[in-house]
Amino acid sequence: MEQLQLLVLEDKKIGKELKQVYFNSVEDTTSIYDTETGETYADNWYYITPENAEGITLKNSYIVNYKTGDVVNYEEGKHRIVDNNLLCIKEGLVYTVDAKNRATGDNWGDAILHNFNEDDENSGWTENSLSFDGIDDGIEVPDNSDYSNGVTLEIYLKLRGQTENQVAQILIMKRTDSLNGFFIVMGNKNIEEHNSQLYRLISIDIGGVYERFDTNIFIEENEPIYISYTFNPNTETDKGVLYINGEKVATTDLGNVEKIMEVADTSIQIGSDIHKTHLGESQDNRYPFNGEIYATRVYNRPLTEQEIKYNYNNTVNN
Repeated sequence: MEQLQLLVLEDKKIGKELKQVYFNSVEDTTSIYDTETGETYADNWYYITPENAEGITLKNSYIVNYKTGDVVNYEEGKHRIVDNNLLCIKEGLVYTVDAKNRATGDNWGDAILHNFNEDDENSGWTENSLSFDGIDDGIEVPDNSDYSNGVTLEIYLKLRGQTENQVAQILIMKRTDSLNGFFIVMGNKNIEEHNSQLYRLISIDIGGVYERFDTNIFIEENEPIYISYTFNPNTETDKGVLYINGEKVATTDLGNVEKIMEVADTSIQIGSDIHKTHLGESQDNRYPFNGEIYATRVYNRPLTEQEIKYNYNNTVNN
């Protein structure tokens, strides 16, 4: 211990440098979370184990602040290592969040959480998901990415049920009106006069409602489902590809990335039309999602089938 304190005084940094972890960042970072006090050890702190204590003998692991000289004894059970070694492919990644190693519900980086209520069991962070109450919960992510080379949208979720008096539930959206941007939505009603059951049907717009792809895939209640959709404007056919739980299930040529670029500076919205930009059946309707989201990602390029499988397997297995 005296040797360690001497190294601190001499500013000889050893061990792993700790940094604040943000889960919509593509940077690999690690911090340590104190489960008893809620304190996070990040900037200016280092984590030193007996294995990386060069030249000195340590029986325990320590958290060391080389700026202040503070030394904290690392305790299994009390302290938890939180890292951002992402569960997904990084190239082209615009936004990601998942449950891996999350310590608290407040480290979302630039993303903004709207209307979540931790006192409501159906609203807020759970052990491995973010729960949406089907009323007004939603995530907003500032975004000005270039989608001219395509887009990939991924979401891993579990539907709780139909929201009363809602015609749809929004999963992922970036648009200013129904004729631009991108959009993944789940139908929420049976429309008997058209003899079609739209309840739980996944529909995807890449470039507005006139480019809508009704997938003929339905979301089951209380069953986890991993939805991946890629759109590549540079192919002649099968521009849009839908994957369910890592498996390719459908293709389409519908889509127009130029319509996404019309709203380049518009925020991505997840689980709700927070700013009421959809302007569908009712201008006051947010079309909120009712259920849990384990992970969601947006890329500004089409992922390959192998990359989709990698993301699916890595996320689900963790």
